[in-house]
Amino acid sequence: MGSSEVVGYTPGVPARYPYCMLRSNRTHLLTLLAVTALAFALRLAWLPDANIWWDEGLAVWAARQSPLEIARWTSADVHPPLYFWLLHGWRLLVGDSEFAVRFLSVGLGTLTVAALWSLGRALLPRSRWIPLVAALLVATSRFLVWWSQEARMYMLGGLLATLSLYFTVRLRWRPTRAALVGYLLTTIAALWTLYLLAFLLVVQGLYWLWTLRHYENWQERGRALLRWAALQITVLLAFAPWLLYALPRMRSWSVQTAFDPRLYLELYATLLALGTSTNIEQVRLPVLLVVALVVFAFASRLLPRPSRAPQRDGLLLLLLALAIPPLTVWAVTMLPRDFGYLPKPEARYLLPFAPAFALLLAWSVGQFKMQNAKCKTNSVIQTGMVVGLVALSLWSLGDYYAGRYRQDDYSSIAATLRAHHQPGDGIVLHTDDPWPVFAYHWPGEWVGTPHLQQADAGGADYFLAPLWQAHDALWLVVNEDALRADPQRHFEAWLSERALAQHEWRFGPRRLLLFARTPERAESLLALAPGFRPSAPPLLVSDRLALVGWEQPLRRLRAGDVAHIAATVDRQGAGGALELWLDGLPETRTQALIPYGVGPVRLTFSIPIPPNAEGGSHPIRARLGSQEAPVGTVQLIAAASAAPSLANASPQHPLEATWGAPPLIQLLGYDLDTSQPNEVRLTLYWRVLDTPPLSYKVFTHLVNAEGRVAAQRDDLPLGGTRPTTTWTPGEVITDSYTITVGPEAPPGTYTLAIGFYDAATGTRLAPVLDESGTPQPNDQLRLGSVTVGRE
Repeated sequence: MGSSEVVGYTPGVPARYPYCMLRSNRTHLLTLLAVTALAFALRLAWLPDANIWWDEGLAVWAARQSPLEIARWTSADVHPPLYFWLLHGWRLLVGDSEFAVRFLSVGLGTLTVAALWSLGRALLPRSRWIPLVAALLVATSRFLVWWSQEARMYMLGGLLATLSLYFTVRLRWRPTRAALVGYLLTTIAALWTLYLLAFLLVVQGLYWLWTLRHYENWQERGRALLRWAALQITVLLAFAPWLLYALPRMRSWSVQTAFDPRLYLELYATLLALGTSTNIEQVRLPVLLVVALVVFAFASRLLPRPSRAPQRDGLLLLLLALAIPPLTVWAVTMLPRDFGYLPKPEARYLLPFAPAFALLLAWSVGQFKMQNAKCKTNSVIQTGMVVGLVALSLWSLGDYYAGRYRQDDYSSIAATLRAHHQPGDGIVLHTDDPWPVFAYHWPGEWVGTPHLQQADAGGADYFLAPLWQAHDALWLVVNEDALRADPQRHFEAWLSERALAQHEWRFGPRRLLLFARTPERAESLLALAPGFRPSAPPLLVSDRLALVGWEQPLRRLRAGDVAHIAATVDRQGAGGALELWLDGLPETRTQALIPYGVGPVRLTFSIPIPPNAEGGSHPIRARLGSQEAPVGTVQLIAAASAAPSLANASPQHPLEATWGAPPLIQLLGYDLDTSQPNEVRLTLYWRVLDTPPLSYKVFTHLVNAEGRVAAQRDDLPLGGTRPTTTWTPGEVITDSYTITVGPEAPPGTYTLAIGFYDAATGTRLAPVLDESGTPQPNDQLRLGSVTVGRE
């Protein structure tokens, strides 16, 4: 085997640093077990407390197909099929709730901790603590926790990439049949998971070529090179069938966008160090400290003694693993735009080799050894650094968990459809922009209106007429994007003109409308669907009425939210009322009338949570006739406080106006910044006069001389963190917006207009009165003129 026996990693060689920190194998394994348990706990925390987003919904939709259909679909999509096949089998076992579909990634992320420890032991066998520290850093990494809680394939790619690197090192220094089989299986599986993991072969190939120098003669080097070439040919042959199948079917489209390489590198460093991809300018200092740690370690140990050659080989592998991914992503953007799928740079593409950074960081900590110092001193310094790095990760995780908050997107809508949808009904999603999210909640049949087309009366007739004739009734699911594509509500008007009966449910910014076409369906408009079985609450019986069903999509709410609840009451020739309220919050009391009759009836409740409600667990109590009992629980999160306070509010441009009758919101003034040529930065100062009953969006428009909107920014106040339903009287809300002016808006002078509108219907909050009490036209307030330039 030549000099590889000399340079190889021989067990039993005393560690050069810090050997005094080594412990028994039992202690070592128990520590690894504790780190792995910590990783599992962090990945499991608040797992279902985030909405299924577009990509996750798409993954679940694909996993609901047959394995053959998954292969057909992925051949024309952006990823190979392995993860979707795994998710398909997984959901057959455990279902497809938010918790269930994400738990697969939790397991993969936890296994990655053990895989990285194994890689560390293979690269640095004379150090037990560095692989353990690396495992701890992976366990607490926000970047890896984040994607371990997503129903996507990136954590599978990270696990397979780490294992493939491990088996590469094993094959180089301790070749066995198990290592050979392990390498082939993990590398082939990696290619069947993510196309971008093809750069694994580049990383491993460069590492293999570099280590050939340890052989004593060219003959041994040639044999080693041939062995590696045979492995790569085997991997490529195993992946070739998929390529032959997919390439003719793969669509060619591009969503590339121009990006700043410097900014991209800063994003990469921030993700590796802190795991966040937003507001990276606010965390530059801690990121620079982490990067400085690695740079200093290399500066002090970059030219080690010859006996440290194996360590240099391992460091080269880690550096290649960290350098090749961003270079690959950059190279992909240089390809012709008609070559396959060309994505824009995304943070998640850098995930598979993020564990390698943790190992590099742990090695860097190991280099901080005071010359001629006692081992105790070394241990204190290095332990302090490890504690600091873990504390930094946990600090970042605290912000991550605080942002995990699930809202009622389509949960209540899907529950209503399951309760009332009849076999002859059709469903229209208006528009189809968020279709994977809707499809996750409603796996049944539906059609979507095209979100890329602006609706008009003719388009509504063309789309709806055949559907109307083919069904007894049509359900229209109206989401926020419908306000953009159909601001005049042509689809609703078309159906309303023809329906014999109709009904509407509202769930936050989304609405569900039912239009009956036939007399029979009109008579049974709100009849329960065949086989409908809601979950049962504690039985509450009174005066021939019984509470037999309970649907509560969300049990964790924020003060200022609205709790949407449905209750099913069985009637034995009786009527009455069902009353619900949150214990300790009498202002939440609401009731629904129970019509006289026989059989079950489903009642819906929308319970507004006071914005000043205290956090904690609140029982939901119900009163049916003369009987009262707790039937559910709500876990409340206290609303964030407004900032700054009134004492600190001093707008550059004082201006008073009010919205609503009686007035709900008062404008105190605004700040304006037009220093950037393509941006208008606006800060609004709102005083709350009374809590608005609805969650209103703020619109900020740049209006041209013809009265058309040239640029705009619409959003919930404070980026969605302080919806108007959480505003309390007396507060002053400081609310900032950045209006980006696109190339379609020529340089010139524009009028800046602001206002509020209902996110569900588009109806503006009115009247708008200026400081003299004069109503403003179009229910908006014009702040003045703004000059927009160009770079």
